[in-house]
Amino acid sequence: MTNKEFVKKLLNVMNHKTVYMWGTFGSPVSEELLMEKCNQYPNWYIGRAPKLRSLVGKNYFAFDCVGLIKGVLWGWSGSSLYHGGARYNSNGVPDVTANMLINECNPTKDFSNIEPGEVVWLDGHVGVYIGDGKVIECTPAWENGVQITNSRIWVKHGKLPWIKYDEVG
Repeated sequence: MTNKEFVKKLLNVMNHKTVYMWGTFGSPVSEELLMEKCNQYPNWYIGRAPKLRSLVGKNYFAFDCVGLIKGVLWGWSGSSLYHGGARYNSNGVPDVTANMLINECNPTKDFSNIEPGEVVWLDGHVGVYIGDGKVIECTPAWENGVQITNSRIWVKHGKLPWIKYDEVG
């Protein structure tokens, strides 16, 4: 996949209703998913479960920051299947955290030549640069889901090894 195709797929996610749920990569919000995640990360979900439960059956898809990137790279299509059509740990893309993902990208702190489709990072959080100073990310801040932002100060960026980048930035 090229960096332009990657950005297009990420932007397509925004054609769907999304919500931030820690530990997810594009699953439809369901009672089964909510129970699974409440058991996996009880401290994070304890106060959030009632609000998330109100989204069950309303065609929302759940992502976290790195899950947005992995989900698209794993083939997320927006289907109603579990994980939205993504196949866990597929296409040579490992299941990594945000902090592990940036290390896969040969990161730099020099933002003078950043290209669309590169991962941007700050400790514990990632997004993808889409051009014109904007980033697509999944965060509970602002709109609580997948959104375009331009208000964070990112620390590092780098090219994903599973994406083919154009020669010209």
